[in-house]
Amino acid sequence: MTSAFSAFLHHVAAFTVFACAVLSLVLLQLKFDLRIAKQLQLTDMVNGIAATLVLLVGMIRVFYSEKGADYYFNNVPFLAKMTLYGLASILSIVPTLEIFRWKKTLNQGQLPVVSDTKVGQLRAVAIGQVLCILGMMLCASLAARGIGSMG
Repeated sequence: MTSAFSAFLHHVAAFTVFACAVLSLVLLQLKFDLRIAKQLQLTDMVNGIAATLVLLVGMIRVFYSEKGADYYFNNVPFLAKMTLYGLASILSIVPTLEIFRWKKTLNQGQLPVVSDTKVGQLRAVAIGQVLCILGMMLCASLAARGIGSMG
């Protein structure tokens, strides 16, 4: 995988994750109905695929790019970015488990019962994910420029 292509793929996947988090936040502001539930289900699936791609391509870039793993693992913003990725991933478990519970009901064409409290929790998680991703963007910019290097 060439450096330019891997960077492109990594960025497309990262922007997809961001778009999914923002879309989830928007959808959770709307009246919860069958269409919204199905859109949230699809958004969660796309988010999971894109987040996995971000991690896999990112690790390929870390270990096989021109800068090398030593550069990244001795860079405070990169380590912060990975911490934020981990936090965003942990947060994503909440909507994924909730949406998984809806699967049977949605497959029957019925609206799952979701309390206002649960919708509020899902909104809070989406906000947390958006904030983590914004922090990751800042950290990526700093790390790419060698700011915060320990070596």
